[in-house]
Amino acid sequence: MALDHAFLRTPQDFSSMLIDMQEGSWPPDEADVIRIAQGCSMLIECLDAWESATHGKNVFDVARGEICTAEVRRLLAREVALSYEGDVAVLLVPPGDERVRVEIRADVDEYQGLLRRPEMVLDWEQDGKQHQHYISLKPKGPHWYMLSQLRDDMKEGRLVNQL
Repeated sequence: MALDHAFLRTPQDFSSMLIDMQEGSWPPDEADVIRIAQGCSMLIECLDAWESATHGKNVFDVARGEICTAEVRRLLAREVALSYEGDVAVLLVPPGDERVRVEIRADVDEYQGLLRRPEMVLDWEQDGKQHQHYISLKPKGPHWYMLSQLRDDMKEGRLVNQL
Protein backbone atom coordinates (compact mmCIF):
# COMPACT_ATOMS: atom_id res chain seq x y z
CA MET A 1 0.00 0.00 0.00
CA ALA A 2 1.39 3.39 -1.01
CA LEU A 3 1.46 6.10 1.64
CA ASP A 4 -0.55 9.24 0.94
CA HIS A 5 2.06 11.94 1.27
CA ALA A 6 0.10 14.52 -0.75
CA PHE A 7 -0.34 16.70 2.37
CA LEU A 8 3.38 17.52 2.04
CA ARG A 9 2.55 19.56 -1.08
CA THR A 10 1.00 22.23 1.16
CA PRO A 11 2.75 24.27 3.88
CA GLN A 12 2.89 22.49 7.25
CA ASP A 13 3.86 23.49 10.79
CA PHE A 14 6.41 20.71 11.27
CA SER A 15 7.65 21.96 14.65
CA SER A 16 4.26 21.34 16.32
CA MET A 17 2.70 18.74 14.03
CA LEU A 18 3.27 15.72 16.29
CA ILE A 19 2.16 17.51 19.45
CA ASP A 20 -1.02 18.73 17.74
CA MET A 21 -2.07 15.19 16.80
CA GLN A 22 -2.60 14.21 20.46
CA GLU A 23 -6.29 14.87 20.75
CA GLY A 24 -8.23 12.17 22.53
CA SER A 25 -9.25 11.03 25.96
CA TRP A 26 -7.27 11.44 29.17
CA PRO A 27 -5.98 9.23 30.52
CA PRO A 28 -5.21 7.67 27.16
CA ASP A 29 -6.76 4.31 26.44
CA GLU A 30 -5.18 1.64 24.25
CA ALA A 31 -6.83 3.09 21.12
CA ASP A 32 -5.37 6.55 21.87
CA VAL A 33 -1.86 5.12 22.36
CA ILE A 34 -2.11 3.17 19.09
CA ARG A 35 -3.43 6.23 17.22
CA ILE A 36 -0.60 8.43 18.55
CA ALA A 37 2.03 5.83 17.65
CA GLN A 38 0.56 5.34 14.18
CA GLY A 39 0.39 9.11 13.60
CA CYS A 40 4.06 9.59 14.52
CA SER A 41 5.10 6.59 12.43
CA MET A 42 3.00 7.66 9.47
CA LEU A 43 4.60 11.10 9.33
CA ILE A 44 8.12 9.65 9.41
CA GLU A 45 7.17 7.09 6.75
CA CYS A 46 5.52 9.79 4.59
CA LEU A 47 8.73 11.84 4.60
CA ASP A 48 10.60 8.78 3.37
CA ALA A 49 7.97 8.08 0.69
CA TRP A 50 8.02 11.76 -0.37
CA GLU A 51 11.79 11.63 -0.85
CA SER A 52 11.48 8.51 -2.98
CA ALA A 53 8.56 9.75 -5.06
CA THR A 54 9.90 13.26 -5.67
CA HIS A 55 13.64 12.48 -5.73
CA GLY A 56 14.21 14.70 -2.69
CA LYS A 57 12.02 17.67 -3.58
CA ASN A 58 11.78 20.26 -0.79
CA VAL A 59 8.63 20.84 1.28
CA PHE A 60 7.23 24.03 2.82
CA ASP A 61 7.14 24.90 6.51
CA VAL A 62 4.80 27.70 7.58
CA ALA A 63 7.54 29.45 9.61
CA ARG A 64 10.63 28.68 7.54
CA GLY A 65 9.43 28.47 3.96
CA GLU A 66 11.00 25.93 1.62
CA ILE A 67 13.11 23.35 3.47
CA CYS A 68 14.61 19.94 2.73
CA THR A 69 13.27 16.77 4.33
CA ALA A 70 16.43 16.44 6.45
CA GLU A 71 15.49 19.79 8.01
CA VAL A 72 11.94 18.49 8.60
CA ARG A 73 13.40 15.59 10.59
CA ARG A 74 15.42 18.08 12.63
CA LEU A 75 12.25 20.09 13.32
CA LEU A 76 10.37 16.97 14.41
CA ALA A 77 13.13 16.14 16.88
CA ARG A 78 12.38 18.10 20.05
CA GLU A 79 15.56 16.73 21.67
CA VAL A 80 18.27 14.35 20.55
CA ALA A 81 20.48 12.43 22.98
CA LEU A 82 23.62 10.68 21.84
CA SER A 83 25.67 8.40 24.06
CA TYR A 84 29.44 8.13 23.87
CA GLU A 85 29.04 4.61 22.44
CA GLY A 86 26.69 5.81 19.68
CA ASP A 87 23.23 4.97 21.05
CA VAL A 88 20.68 7.58 20.03
CA ALA A 89 17.30 8.71 21.38
CA VAL A 90 15.03 11.26 19.70
CA LEU A 91 12.23 12.93 21.64
CA LEU A 92 9.36 13.57 19.22
CA VAL A 93 6.72 14.73 21.71
CA PRO A 94 7.85 16.20 25.03
CA PRO A 95 6.02 15.35 28.25
CA GLY A 96 3.27 17.73 29.29
CA ASP A 97 -0.07 18.03 31.01
CA GLU A 98 -2.37 15.38 29.59
CA ARG A 99 0.11 14.50 26.87
CA VAL A 100 1.80 11.25 25.92
CA ARG A 101 5.58 11.55 25.57
CA VAL A 102 6.91 9.91 22.38
CA GLU A 103 10.49 8.88 21.74
CA ILE A 104 12.23 6.77 19.12
CA ARG A 105 15.58 5.23 19.93
CA ALA A 106 18.15 2.64 18.94
CA ASP A 107 21.35 1.29 20.40
CA VAL A 108 24.61 -0.10 19.09
CA ASP A 109 26.35 -3.41 19.76
CA GLU A 110 29.84 -2.06 19.17
CA TYR A 111 31.35 1.38 19.70
CA GLN A 112 29.91 3.85 17.13
CA GLY A 113 28.55 0.92 15.11
CA LEU A 114 25.30 0.49 13.21
CA LEU A 115 22.09 1.28 15.04
CA ARG A 116 20.22 -1.81 16.22
CA ARG A 117 16.83 -2.56 17.76
CA PRO A 118 14.98 0.68 16.91
CA GLU A 119 11.87 1.18 19.00
CA MET A 120 9.22 3.74 19.82
CA VAL A 121 8.44 4.43 23.46
CA LEU A 122 5.23 6.14 24.52
CA ASP A 123 4.86 7.04 28.18
CA TRP A 124 2.78 9.17 30.49
CA GLU A 125 2.10 9.70 34.15
CA GLN A 126 -1.31 9.03 35.61
CA ASP A 127 -2.23 9.20 39.29
CA GLY A 128 1.43 9.19 40.26
CA LYS A 129 2.18 6.05 38.26
CA GLN A 130 4.38 5.87 35.16
CA HIS A 131 2.87 4.03 32.17
CA GLN A 132 4.98 2.86 29.20
CA HIS A 133 4.22 1.30 25.86
CA TYR A 134 7.03 -0.09 23.63
CA ILE A 135 6.79 -0.70 19.88
CA SER A 136 9.56 -2.41 17.90
CA LEU A 137 10.37 -0.68 14.61
CA LYS A 138 11.76 -2.06 11.36
CA PRO A 139 15.52 -2.51 11.57
CA LYS A 140 16.27 -0.62 8.33
CA GLY A 141 13.10 1.42 7.72
CA PRO A 142 12.27 5.14 7.77
CA HIS A 143 12.61 5.38 11.57
CA TRP A 144 16.09 3.85 11.47
CA TYR A 145 17.00 6.29 8.70
CA MET A 146 15.76 9.24 10.78
CA LEU A 147 17.69 8.04 13.84
CA SER A 148 20.84 7.59 11.74
CA GLN A 149 20.51 11.03 10.17
CA LEU A 150 19.98 12.75 13.51
CA ARG A 151 22.84 10.83 15.09
CA ASP A 152 25.11 12.06 12.27
CA ASP A 153 23.71 15.60 12.66
CA MET A 154 24.60 15.54 16.37
CA LYS A 155 28.11 14.25 15.71
CA GLU A 156 28.72 16.88 13.02
CA GLY A 157 27.15 19.84 14.85
CA ARG A 158 24.24 20.39 12.44
CA LEU A 159 21.57 20.01 15.11
CA VAL A 160 20.49 22.62 17.59
CA ASN A 161 17.82 21.50 20.06
CA GLN A 162 14.83 23.81 20.07
CA LEU A 163 12.74 22.75 23.07
